[in-house]
Amino acid sequence: MQHPLSKYSPAGKRMVLAGMVLLAAGCASSAPWQAPYDITPSHPAPLASTKGTTTALPVLRLARVSAAHWLKTDAYQYHLLYQEPQRLLAYRDARWVGTPPQMIASRLQHQLEDSGQWRAVLVGQSSGTATWLLQVRLTDFVVNFSGPEAGKALVAGTATLVNTADYQVAAQHRFRFTETLSSASAQGGAVAMAGASERFVMAVSGWAAQMAGTGKPAPQP
Repeated sequence: MQHPLSKYSPAGKRMVLAGMVLLAAGCASSAPWQAPYDITPSHPAPLASTKGTTTALPVLRLARVSAAHWLKTDAYQYHLLYQEPQRLLAYRDARWVGTPPQMIASRLQHQLEDSGQWRAVLVGQSSGTATWLLQVRLTDFVVNFSGPEAGKALVAGTATLVNTADYQVAAQHRFRFTETLSSASAQGGAVAMAGASERFVMAVSGWAAQMAGTGKPAPQP
């Protein structure tokens, strides 16, 4: 029986084989289709009143939100607490639109800007001098299933407020929020995660304003 490649010249055989290798590599590296999920709340909180002058308010700089190494991915991660509580799993057909620290940073920035407690909120390479520096480290962003049909979304982290006059820590606080899933699915987890994330950023925003002396006491988790 004639070999399928026998009709090609040596150079032709090399080209065909190279093409087959590239095709196989492409098939092996292609990821299955994944539905993207976000943490934007379906019913955003109303904006704070901005009546009056804000010139007397301080300027805040929001540092880049940091996170544990396992959160530096857009993988939609979860635990099956009723089977293998220590094993971290991820959906094959779902992902987040960004990494958890990126999504929390975006929500927190908007919350701080809309709170009416700061003259300005600086991020990234924004120029300007800030009175306060807010640092946030995310330690948990995961859906925990307590049973086949039940679970909670968990968002937790630590906020640190630094006085830029001497770069001494003025205050630090740990925040932890959970939200019950309406359904044991990726969609149900995303809705719950949006709720827990909203409570997290609102609490951090209120706490920072309170510690800086610009706002009312923040609700404690």
